[in-house]
Amino acid sequence: MSRYSIPFPRLGVLLIITPLICVAQPIATPLHSGDMFPQFTGKTLTGKPLELPAVAAVKPAVVIFSFTRRAGKDAQLWSERIAKDFPRDVPCYTMIMLESVPTLFRGMVVSGIRSDMPPAVQDRTIVSYRDEELWKQRLAATDDSHAYVLLLGSHGHMHWRNSGTFNDAEYTKLKSGIQEQIKVISQHRVQ
Repeated sequence: MSRYSIPFPRLGVLLIITPLICVAQPIATPLHSGDMFPQFTGKTLTGKPLELPAVAAVKPAVVIFSFTRRAGKDAQLWSERIAKDFPRDVPCYTMIMLESVPTLFRGMVVSGIRSDMPPAVQDRTIVSYRDEELWKQRLAATDDSHAYVLLLGSHGHMHWRNSGTFNDAEYTKLKSGIQEQIKVISQHRVQ
């Protein structure tokens, strides 16, 4: 037997295990400006069904992903500022990814999140216990300490995403993008 050949029993094991590994590890390409936001469905913290991008079909929306408690605080800064500057024009949805939280602690974590959040914000917040790695790939998430913020235009296409934690310079870019999307939508209504 040559040193490069694989004995039949080992080959059989490889043929069985390789597809299982591929199935277990979803692969997604990172989202870019102009891409359609992939479907994300779930129940809000108040128990209502929510489906993105369908709810963002008529006007721009902001979607914020949080993978850790620290990122949750960053997400809160983004959300509060958007609510202050665009109280009626731009809904802001928060996706809290808790797949990596041990099952034993999930209820306690969700209870803590609910207690810190007004009911109106709970209506736009989904807690997800699956596809965390898939969404990290889609968002090209490399740093769990900050929230990942996306601006969706009408029809659910991504127009902007942040590159770091909340700060005035990043927020100014988002605000400019929101104003541009509002202008585009209002021009289409006039026609």
